[in-house]
Amino acid sequence: MEYTEVKSKIWTKDFLLVNSITFLAMTAITTQMGTLPLYVTALGGSKAVAGSIVGILGISALFFRLPIGILLDRYGRRLLLTIGLGILFIDFALLNVLQTLLMLFCLRLIQGIGNSIQATSAATMAADLIPKEQLSVGLGYFSIAQAVPGAIGPLLGLAVVETYGFQALFRVALLLTSVAFGLSFFLSAESPRTLFFGGTQKTKGGAIEALSVMKNRGVTFPSLIMFLICFANSGVIAFIAQFAIEKNISGAGYYFTVMTVITVLIRFLFPRMMNRINQTFLICGSILSISAAFGILAYADDLVHLLLAATLYGIGFASLLPVMNTIVLQSISDQERGRAIAIFSAALDVAYGGGAMLWGIIASVFGFQVMYLFCGGFGLAALFVYLFFDGSKKQMS
Repeated sequence: MEYTEVKSKIWTKDFLLVNSITFLAMTAITTQMGTLPLYVTALGGSKAVAGSIVGILGISALFFRLPIGILLDRYGRRLLLTIGLGILFIDFALLNVLQTLLMLFCLRLIQGIGNSIQATSAATMAADLIPKEQLSVGLGYFSIAQAVPGAIGPLLGLAVVETYGFQALFRVALLLTSVAFGLSFFLSAESPRTLFFGGTQKTKGGAIEALSVMKNRGVTFPSLIMFLICFANSGVIAFIAQFAIEKNISGAGYYFTVMTVITVLIRFLFPRMMNRINQTFLICGSILSISAAFGILAYADDLVHLLLAATLYGIGFASLLPVMNTIVLQSISDQERGRAIAIFSAALDVAYGGGAMLWGIIASVFGFQVMYLFCGGFGLAALFVYLFFDGSKKQMS
């Protein structure tokens, strides 16, 4: 009876705490997305340097996500979550006093390590806490905490920098991280599912077992699709402010406001969408909506076009992410969950990191219009990957 009761409830204390921690930590990280290139320019760096400093966060995470997934499956979630938040706390504290391009690069690298630890831990813990029969619904709610910071963080960062300067930006990030770090101590030591099964199920899997998860098509194909989408979107998040300045478009921060509102609305409608819309149609429509957003940005010359692109991207991404996440989690066992989430998250990290680096170079050489057209091409590539995955899945069944 106790097991059934735990399984039927999504919004437990721990699930609420994990959502809050994720929202705070990711908002702290994303406040730098729109402003960091401006900060690099103020310190004397070029667009390519700005792209490298923005992107090193994701690249550093590439080398830590998989080991973190192994540790999560072996030693549990809460300890690693607290460690990751502690690293972020120290990193933002140092950013307030160390103000050179070299130190900024090094601290962003460390920030990537801390963020990969806390984000993977939080996502795995959230999946543990969601009842299996409500997995897609629960992930839809959790993805709000993951996605909304990507929309409001850059907006908050731009507002803080314009009003108080760059150092105030890092103080805000430090405050947000401090609260998240404090909340982590109120989490239960184990998830309800782990308690029901009578103790922690710590796997003995190492690198070989972790790599075996990567052979699961239900993990690799959704990860590749999200890699392509996020790789393209990194060009928007990193350079939308500079793009607007070059185009003499005022109010570019509203791009993130509109995307936030659309994202939240879609996420709350998501359970109904899953029940009424065919999954293939939903995924293809979402990817096309995202690709159209990049195409509109390429030719945008006023705020209306920016907001239209924000609307289309918000609709597409808010619908796509929880579906991809659900496909991954339904393809693996509970004991492989940490590693699977690590692989899925690493794809997003590398996409945002590598994308920012590449787009910085392309924008420097060819301009922003060509850059956003290439972004649209990455979106269409994601559509072809899904159609191949969907077709091969039907053949196997």
